[in-house]
This record gives sequence, C-alpha cells and structure tokens, in this order.
Amino acid sequence: MLYRKVNKSEYRIISEIHLAAFDGFFLTSLGKRFLNTYYKSCLKSNESIAVCAVDNEDKITGFSFGSLLSKGFHKRIVKQNILLFLSRGMIILLTRPAALLRLANNLDKNANKADDGNYAELLSIAVLPSAKGTGIGKELIKNFEIEAIRKGCKKIALTTDYYNNDDVLEFYKRSGYKVFYEFTAYPDRKMYKLIKDITE
Repeated sequence: MLYRKVNKSEYRIISEIHLAAFDGFFLTSLGKRFLNTYYKSCLKSNESIAVCAVDNEDKITGFSFGSLLSKGFHKRIVKQNILLFLSRGMIILLTRPAALLRLANNLDKNANKADDGNYAELLSIAVLPSAKGTGIGKELIKNFEIEAIRKGCKKIALTTDYYNNDDVLEFYKRSGYKVFYEFTAYPDRKMYKLIKDITE
C-alpha cells in the first residue's frame, strides 16, 4: 500500500469513500453533491492536510483529512467558497431546513473555555469497507501526523462520538490520543475531543 497526498482533482473519489464509510452519519445524509463541494473547497486550501492510501492497482482505498489550524477553519473555507456553499445551502434550506441549522451551529466544535483551537485537527479518516481491518487506518493517521509535523504543527486534535463508540475510541487511544474534554454538539450529540502532542 502506498500513502501519498490527495490531489485536488480527487475530491469526488474522497466523497465516494466518505459515503461508503460513514453510512448513517449527518454529513453523509446531505448527499454526494454537498460532499463534493465540501472536499473540493477544502482540498484547494493551503490550510488542509489530506493523505490517501493507494493499492497496487492505483485505487484510493482510504484517506485522512484535516486542517493545519482548527480554530476558524470551516468558517474560512465557507467564506473563500461562498458562492458554492450558498448554492448548496439554498438546496438544503428548501429540502431540509433543520439540517442547515445544524451545519451552522457546528461550524466550530471548541466547546470548552480552555480550548483555544491552536492545533491541527484530524477532521475525517475513512477506509473503504472492503479494506477495513488491514491496518490502513493506523497508517493513515501516522502519515497525517508526518505531514502535520512537516508543516510545523505541534498538536493534533479530533472529535469522536461518546456513545456506542468504544472500538473507535480505543483505536485513537492506541494511536496516542488522549481525551481532552467531553462536549455536546448541536442539537444533542455527546462527543469527545481528543488531542495528541506530536512533538514527543
């Protein structure tokens, strides 16, 4: 398996893997077009880190994606791509207005006064269902961290669900992440924020 940076033009493939890996999740429910807009906007930003796993047939089987600076990242992405997000937002407003409210309320997840957001953030890690259990996820995190270190980051944070999520939480803990705090995302989703010092 080869690990490399995701090319800007590969946003549709990343969206497809997201859809396959995160069945039933909120962002998945917004559909492929929204995910295409999101990943296309993020991948063209200099603030993004995106690594993918590529098999011997040159097929992307997983990715890890995030930001160099958590604080305000999504607000900056929306502002830089306002017309794209406005068009997607209008469709969501007409079809699922509550979903638009949820998106707006979760642009930032720094729900603790001690959290200044001055760290890189792993926003998404996904592996195709057919490739789960092969160690790709562990390597994607490792390669994400290598890129973050190369770009001068000292800490990486991530969020994950609080309930019915023991395996995922243990996976992150084995990778060196520690619980930073617990919080509730809008409207009522209890979550953990974890963090890792990558200078150690």
